[in-house]
Amino acid sequence: MIYCISFTAVFFLGIAIDLACSGEYDPFDYYTSFFHNNVQGQKNYGSFYLSEQYVFDDEEPQSEADINSGEWANYLGKGVKPADVKKAMYDTSSRDIAVLPTDKDIIPGKAAGSLKTNTFLSALMSANHHNALQYYLFAKNLESVANVGYDRWNPAPIDTPGLSGSAKEALKRALGEKDDFLKLRYLYQAERLFHYGGEFNQAMAIYDKYIARGQSRSHVKGWALSLKAGEERRLKDSLKAAYLFSKVFALYPERRVQAYKNFNYCSANADNVAKLAKNDNERANIYAIAGFSDPGPDLKRLKQVYRYAPSSAMVGVLLVREINKLEVRYGGPKLEQKLTGNFDFYNYYANDIARGTELTNLHRLQQFCNKLAADRKYPEPGLGYLGSAYLSWMEGGHTAEGFDALSKADHEHLSKKLSDQKQLLKLLLSVQKIEKFKTVDENELLPVLEWLDKKVKYELTAERAKDCGPDWNDYDGSKFAASSRDFYRMILAEAYLHSGDTVKAALCILKSENTTNVETPAKVHPAATDINGNPVVPATEEPLINGLPDFWLHYLRSGQVKQIIGITKTHPSSPYLRFLSASLSNTVAGELYDLLGTTFLREHKYALAVKAYKHIKKGKNGLGYVEDPNEMADPFISQLPDYPKTLLSGKSKPYDRQMFAEKILSLLNKVKTDPKNASSWYFQLATGLYNASHYGNAYYIISYTWSPSDYGRAKRYSYDNDYVKTITAEKYYLKARSLSKNPEFKAQCTFMAAKCRQKQIPAPEDIVYGDTDDQYSKAERRNPYFKELKKNYSKTAFYQQAVSECSYLRDFLASGKK
Repeated sequence: MIYCISFTAVFFLGIAIDLACSGEYDPFDYYTSFFHNNVQGQKNYGSFYLSEQYVFDDEEPQSEADINSGEWANYLGKGVKPADVKKAMYDTSSRDIAVLPTDKDIIPGKAAGSLKTNTFLSALMSANHHNALQYYLFAKNLESVANVGYDRWNPAPIDTPGLSGSAKEALKRALGEKDDFLKLRYLYQAERLFHYGGEFNQAMAIYDKYIARGQSRSHVKGWALSLKAGEERRLKDSLKAAYLFSKVFALYPERRVQAYKNFNYCSANADNVAKLAKNDNERANIYAIAGFSDPGPDLKRLKQVYRYAPSSAMVGVLLVREINKLEVRYGGPKLEQKLTGNFDFYNYYANDIARGTELTNLHRLQQFCNKLAADRKYPEPGLGYLGSAYLSWMEGGHTAEGFDALSKADHEHLSKKLSDQKQLLKLLLSVQKIEKFKTVDENELLPVLEWLDKKVKYELTAERAKDCGPDWNDYDGSKFAASSRDFYRMILAEAYLHSGDTVKAALCILKSENTTNVETPAKVHPAATDINGNPVVPATEEPLINGLPDFWLHYLRSGQVKQIIGITKTHPSSPYLRFLSASLSNTVAGELYDLLGTTFLREHKYALAVKAYKHIKKGKNGLGYVEDPNEMADPFISQLPDYPKTLLSGKSKPYDRQMFAEKILSLLNKVKTDPKNASSWYFQLATGLYNASHYGNAYYIISYTWSPSDYGRAKRYSYDNDYVKTITAEKYYLKARSLSKNPEFKAQCTFMAAKCRQKQIPAPEDIVYGDTDDQYSKAERRNPYFKELKKNYSKTAFYQQAVSECSYLRDFLASGKK
């Protein structure tokens, strides 16, 4: 149990560090979430889901081009296709339009290129729509003046005279136009041209005098309102501007995100803006924008929106946002505390205050969830039950209350997304029950896990249908893939570790890491075989970089690896174990046997290590699994300084792990069969073990990774006595010294023991970055073996060499220590 807890903390901390130090991450996947943000309002309010960005995405709920094209098609009558309007209006340049006839007597067939059969242009050039054709040509000709992009590197001055002149022409045409459809569009053109030219009073006058008084329900009127709001802002009435933007936000989805941003640019207080509202719906929209804009806890805005518009979809979106915020500020940090012992609420408050504050927020939000469910004013009251159940799980210790809330949701009509969310919550609560009672009801878990697998596979299939394919940076479209990844890694694996089943925890972690890589071919060793002994076609001639999870590579013991290999060789009788171990089917047998052999090396079971490595066929270079052949070394070279490292010397050969194990076995045998030279054999044993440490030339022998931060760190892995602390190497150096009568050799053994002892001093965290620490520096120079060197071996040639090459020894002597 102690073993499980200790490596759990460090392993999951490592995950957090890996994610933090990786490349650019997905802004939609920056916190652990099991309550999906898209279960409510995705069509109309998906841009306002919780995100560390300004908005979740910039895509408007509806297309302005589609809306305008539809209005034109309805206006022109039967036979005009909206798609043709869109092509001619938005996808055709003014150069193409220049060849179109303006004389109504010229047949439309003379239009150029693909526009010949365009139903929109054909209708415009009919006798009934001559005025519409004139408007269209006028609008296209404005593009060169009005639609000018901004280049920050080559800013061009605004063509103010051109905009003003065109605005006046548009107003003149509007006043002379009797058709309300065309009149509104001319007025809009006049307003926007004055607006773009900075003549805000003139632009506002057009809106107030003409557009606002019109009875049209066209969305063009909304676009003009958006301009009017901007004009109010430019003329310093921020409250009125914000109010008008809130109206655009509510009524015109094609400008909703733009209006939301502009509302915030006004920097107006929402309560003051709400005083201008004419009805409850307007108040609800103002408070919703304020709620969407607040990244911190904001139950106040949620309650205000619910008060004024309890059936609005904005209520559901805001509620889910508050749940997601708790995941960021409470649920995620709580999981981190559980896994690593480090409870940090992103430094919002001191930890004790943060703990209580966020728990209070959780309880208040849960009360709201229960009220929403009980009031039944919201179209989907089941959302309240699900939110309450999830918050019970998040708080912990309230599993029964969580299941009770889920049971109430059974009687509600749930949308597909809410129904799926309910299944995910059931899974979380079931595992929480495991943690409480230390037992696993696998028959209860299996159906829900199989359901989650199907959801992930469906998502990935959908993602593969896109051009981008499945990607770690595309979890916006793969909510269940993200949840599955985090569930197996952070929830189920952790539960198994605390119940003492490390093998199943390891299988969960493997399943987590394979979540989005089901069909990704891994590099394989040139002579590798699969778990059934069949040869694997190599994807590359490079040696394998062992493709197992870090947890496996660092934490598993030999007995656990043997159990896993046993699973690959048999068909588990348990359906649950068959399901959990399915990811092993993609694992190359050589990877597992290499890991088994390495765990035996770490445990000093060298004969068993050799036996394990013999299951791996040698590559073309005659070597087994290694990190990089060019960095392989002869670990039995002895050198005084650790740097620069000598990899090979003379006729020495590079060692892989099997060769190392065989050499160690040979030396141990010689200790018994050739006791006269036992001191030499022990010295070689010690040298091999030292070089297989973090500080030697062959770290790859017992570790799959190397990091400068490993220098002198606290023990983390089961093999750290050798890899970080070099304790066994020190023991063998002392054994070699005790069996020798040669002062030179004894001096060398003493110095190497000093190197080993130095590595047992806990190093400050920042030492790898060159920082100094007086206490650590003094401890290095107070090495007890330096005293023995000076006292017993100061007259040896080796001592003089050591003094010349080791600054620590020189500092010890200079300090006058005795």
